[in-house]
Amino acid sequence: MHTSRMLQGLAIALLLAACGDTGPGNQQTETASPQAAPAEESQCELVMGWDPWEPYQYEIAGGQVLGLDVDLLTAVTNHADCRLSFRKGSWRELLQMLREGEIDILGGATRTPEREQFAWFTEPYRDEQFSLFVAATRLDELRDMSLEQMMNADLQIGVVEDYLYGERISAFQDDSGYQDQFVYSAMSETNLSRLLMAQVDAAIEDKYVGAAIIRHKNLGNDIVPHPMQFTSNPVSIMVSRASVDDAKFERLDASVAYLRENGAIDKVLAQYLNP
Repeated sequence: MHTSRMLQGLAIALLLAACGDTGPGNQQTETASPQAAPAEESQCELVMGWDPWEPYQYEIAGGQVLGLDVDLLTAVTNHADCRLSFRKGSWRELLQMLREGEIDILGGATRTPEREQFAWFTEPYRDEQFSLFVAATRLDELRDMSLEQMMNADLQIGVVEDYLYGERISAFQDDSGYQDQFVYSAMSETNLSRLLMAQVDAAIEDKYVGAAIIRHKNLGNDIVPHPMQFTSNPVSIMVSRASVDDAKFERLDASVAYLRENGAIDKVLAQYLNP
């Protein structure tokens, strides 16, 4: 029994070990470079708030901020002829900074009436999308099962505490008949570790976060996405009313629309799923 627990602990430790900084965010692209535009090219300067959440935004040695949302917001601000710099904080801290005009923009933001009192929102630039991940050895067994069939078969589903996965998942989480089938953890890596050790039957994860963990941990032969996917809310760039004027916001909003229409945003998104 003690040996089994030691092996399980070792598996978790290995999975949670720090990963390298290679990935799509290190690649320079024509449409979305993480480098800010040269100062002499623009008098528009914006500060993007960010909190660590790979692959959306993270920092590597030397202090460079990279990631999916960094690439996308850099593309938008470059197209709007603005220079971008970064300020780190927790999500709660960043919202207050945006309210007070200490930072100018945040990525991955959901529009709410409360937030609209102190911020503008561009048109959505991507959707929050969640995938169901399963052990590769069980994909054939589970491939054709719907979420309802999985829940009725008493399967255990790994999820992260305080994440909102959309109405479909929330309905099961709130149903007393299914609540015990959800296994909660503080972080995504723990869910995938439990999946490897057959402590859960499946794990729900943001599809880009899941893809990044699998890539960095070299787990592509062990954990695979199930065909089932869940779409949550569309997200926008949140822009401070205190520090950004109407004209500048309209330039940002128009840039989002342009980059969506010409396929540049889809191209960046694809890099993070298929690096």
